[in-house]
Amino acid sequence: MRWRHVLPVVGVMSFAAITAWNGASAQEAAPEQDAPAASDAPAKPKPKPKPKPAPKAPAPVAAAPAAVAPAKAIWPEGASALSESYGDWSINCSRENQVSICSVVQAQGSKRENRREFAIELKPPANDRTDGLILMPFGFQIEAGLSFKIDDAVLGKGAPYYTCSSEGCLVPVSLPTLATDTMKTAKNLLILAPKQDATEPTTITVPLNGFGAALARASALSH
Repeated sequence: MRWRHVLPVVGVMSFAAITAWNGASAQEAAPEQDAPAASDAPAKPKPKPKPKPAPKAPAPVAAAPAAVAPAKAIWPEGASALSESYGDWSINCSRENQVSICSVVQAQGSKRENRREFAIELKPPANDRTDGLILMPFGFQIEAGLSFKIDDAVLGKGAPYYTCSSEGCLVPVSLPTLATDTMKTAKNLLILAPKQDATEPTTITVPLNGFGAALARASALSH
């Protein structure tokens, strides 16, 4: 007889059947003893309840990353000035008595003649605004101020110029944080200014490639 045929039979035998078989064997071995009454037979034990599966552990909840303030950049040891390029923009910094002053700059003009005809210079944001200067070439009527657009969105008008030099006229600007935040992802800043005897204003296009990185770097170095 092979075990694989026996094991299933044993497996289905109940505890009561085994007890009854043991009682019958005892009767045959000792006939002088009275057989136990049916009421004295041991009660059939209740089947043990199946253990409930352990509840699944809740999935760990990922903790939200804590807000980290932008770290200050380390100024190169021994340097009193620093200049870096980021796309179409550059940053210029100077340092004196442990105080750093930085600005974000873009200049346009004639490379052949090495002459600057237009420039925009902005300081790192302070008090929710970014102040700066725009150098406009001669020939524009800027007494009433310049108009600005970021891509297709109209930004508004800036202050009129306050002085002129041999290179052109300087126009102060003060941009809100909303404007500079938009410039970080926009393509172009457009500056519109009328010319004499022209029906439509002239548009100067200022590419914004690298502006966000340049402004962040200038802010980190200014301390």
